Amino acid sequence: MEKCCFPPGITIKPDGKNELDSCIYEEVECYKNVTVHVMRCQRCGHVEISWERQEDTEEVDLDE
Repeated sequence: MEKCCFPPGITIKPDGKNELDSCIYEEVECYKNVTVHVMRCQRCGHVEISWERQEDTEEVDLDE
């Protein structure tokens, strides 16, 4: 399966700078007490986000 995308030639930048992601996300998991890493490429500026568990990481029940 390929990542969602707008039709060729269409780019939407709501703030005039950052491109809108065409995916429609739903929350499937949620955790608290984690370490989040936000990394930016020194050359192109692309941002990646990752996380890792801590000793006290807890899964949050999404049905609450």
